[in-house]
Amino acid sequence: MSDKQDNPVAVIPRRWSQLGRAALSFVLVSACCATTAVAQRGWDFSVGAGVYTENVYSGSDDYYLTPLPTFKAMYTRGGLSYSISLLEGLGVTYMNQQRGFLASVTINAGDRRNSEQYSVVGFDVDHSDKTRTLLRDSPDSFTQIYVSTTFAYPTPVGMVGASLGYYPTTVEYNRDGIDDEVRHGFLYSLLYVIQQPVTDRISLLGMSSLEFMSREYAGAWYSVEKELEALKEFNACAGLRDAQVAFQVGYRLSNRLSMSLDYLGTVLLGDAKRSPYTVEQLQQTIGVQTSYSF
Repeated sequence: MSDKQDNPVAVIPRRWSQLGRAALSFVLVSACCATTAVAQRGWDFSVGAGVYTENVYSGSDDYYLTPLPTFKAMYTRGGLSYSISLLEGLGVTYMNQQRGFLASVTINAGDRRNSEQYSVVGFDVDHSDKTRTLLRDSPDSFTQIYVSTTFAYPTPVGMVGASLGYYPTTVEYNRDGIDDEVRHGFLYSLLYVIQQPVTDRISLLGMSSLEFMSREYAGAWYSVEKELEALKEFNACAGLRDAQVAFQVGYRLSNRLSMSLDYLGTVLLGDAKRSPYTVEQLQQTIGVQTSYSF
C-alpha cells in the first residue's frame, strides 16, 4: 500500500462507510439488548479513538491500517433515540420496551471503488501497483449517501430481524462516448443478534447476517460490461451477496471509560464472489478503540 496522501476529500469521509457498517452492527446489538438505556431521557455524548484495518475496496486483497477518531451524540426521549456519529451517520431508533421490538433508520456515506485511489479518513491514497493494474480503465463506482431501515424482534435465543438498504450508485465510465449513469440498487438482509455478559466488566456482542442484492446493485458493483486489459466481461445478476459475522468484545474500565475489540467478517457469495473485481472472497474489518461517555 502506498503511503502517499493527497488533499482531503468530502466532508463525510467516503472510506468510513465500511467501518460504519461494522459499527452499525454493534449498535444494533446494543440497542436490542440494552433496553433500559432507551428509557432514559436527554443527551448522551461519547468521544474516542482507535485503530482499524480493512480492505481498500469490497473484493480486494489489499488492506490499509489507519487511526480513527470517533464521536457520537444521542438524544433520547421515551422510546425514540436520535443520533449523529462519525461512523454511523444520522440515525433514528424506536424501541418498544414491553415487546422488545426495535426499528431504526440510518443515513450514511456509502462505498467507493476508484481505479486509481481509495479514500481513508478523508484522504485519497494511491492504490498498490497490483490493484491499479487490475482496475485500469474500469468504471468508478460510488454511493454518496445510502438509507437503511432495520427491524428486529426478541426470541428466547436472541434477536432476529431484517433490513432494507437503498444505495443509489453513480457509475463513471471514464471513456469517450459512454455517459455516466446512476443505478438504484438495494440490499436486503436477514439478521440475528445476541449479547452475552461475561463478567461485570466484560461483555460480548455478536451478529450474523445473510445479505441479498438487487440487479441494479449487482450491475453497479460487480458487472464488467466490456472486457478490459485485466478484467473479463461479466454480467452480475441479483441474488446472494454475502454472509457476515460481527462481534465486539467490550471492557468497561469505569462508568464512563471503555475499550472494545471489533470484528466484521464478510464472505462474498454468488455473483459478488464470481465477479472479476473480487480477488479475495473473505473481507475483514478489525479495530480496537477506546471511548469516553459524558
